[in-house]
Amino acid sequence: MITRSTPLAEAIKCVLVSFDSTMRSNLSVGMPIDLICYERDSLEVVKQRRFENRDAYFSALSHEWSEGTRKVFRQLPELSW
Repeated sequence: MITRSTPLAEAIKCVLVSFDSTMRSNLSVGMPIDLICYERDSLEVVKQRRFENRDAYFSALSHEWSEGTRKVFRQLPELSW
């Protein structure tokens, strides 16, 4: 869960994982993804990044998220009827 005390780096990963999941479930959503960060009470852009198709960081994040999800899924207990 993201809170006011969540570090920016973790919040960004949450945003990108959310985009990845959305793109997998909705074919009308796709690259590029533009990420812009600005300081509180200012519209001055302090960080900016565009993720295009085959972006190395986004591809690695997507792969690791998928593999981690599969691993956790395999560890879930079976339903007892």
